[in-house]
Amino acid sequence: MKVFKNIIGIGLICCLIVMYSCKDDCPPCDDPTNPDCENYDPCYGKKTINSFFKVRPGDRGFPPPEEWCDLIPCDTFNASSVRFDAPDGNPDNSTYEWQIGTEAEPRVGKGFEVDFSNYLSKGNWESHITVTLTIRTPMNSCLVNPQDTIVVTSRDLFFTEESLFYNIRSQKHLKYSGFFTDNKDNKIVLEFIRMDSGSFRGLKAPILLTVGVPGYDTLAVKNCSAEGCTNYLHSITRVSNPESCEPKGIHLSITEWILSADMNRIKVIWEFTPPSSRIKYEFIGERL
Repeated sequence: MKVFKNIIGIGLICCLIVMYSCKDDCPPCDDPTNPDCENYDPCYGKKTINSFFKVRPGDRGFPPPEEWCDLIPCDTFNASSVRFDAPDGNPDNSTYEWQIGTEAEPRVGKGFEVDFSNYLSKGNWESHITVTLTIRTPMNSCLVNPQDTIVVTSRDLFFTEESLFYNIRSQKHLKYSGFFTDNKDNKIVLEFIRMDSGSFRGLKAPILLTVGVPGYDTLAVKNCSAEGCTNYLHSITRVSNPESCEPKGIHLSITEWILSADMNRIKVIWEFTPPSSRIKYEFIGERL
């Protein structure tokens, strides 16, 4: 019994030594979202209402995008269906009223999908539709200013039949000057060459050749089962069976493109799975 008491006593002494030694040496707790910190603020991020509502291409009855489909926000659409969702982070009792263009009655709710096909088919492509969202939130212990209880925000959505990704893939030869993000001081030229006939290393056209990726004199991959996720500026392609890609040994799992609206700036990301020598390449460049 004495031995047991001695062990407990030694343990308590060690804890006290650690606590007191940390008073001066450990960094101060500085996190307004952590209740254990001196600067904890229970109203952090809750003193104003988030008004940035979310829009994306509609699902058209299919399952919504999975978590990997994380596209940058974009208010330009080359699809006729749009999904609207309320901003994140607001109180549960906030209400949302949406005025979509010139619709006779506003819509209510946190999320819904609108098919603009009939409107666009009447010659309304290449034009804007204004969306106005009114958010009403009862006052609470954090939202104490009456003028913050009603927030109105508007955005213009632009509908176009133009597709940036069709445009870039239809180019015979594109060059971008830039760098890979793990070696920003090494300026390179990345080339995209579209082959419409013939073959390359056993791969038959049509095929996109990429010249300039480290470790590959020319990167070209085909015959992968893949699913895509895209909006006007951002496209992600995920391969479900990278080990089956041709040519063998190039296990490409994800290709991601982010374009500027004029196609003059680009970010391309390739992710590979082992046994590839490297797992990820990220290129940022400007068109030559």
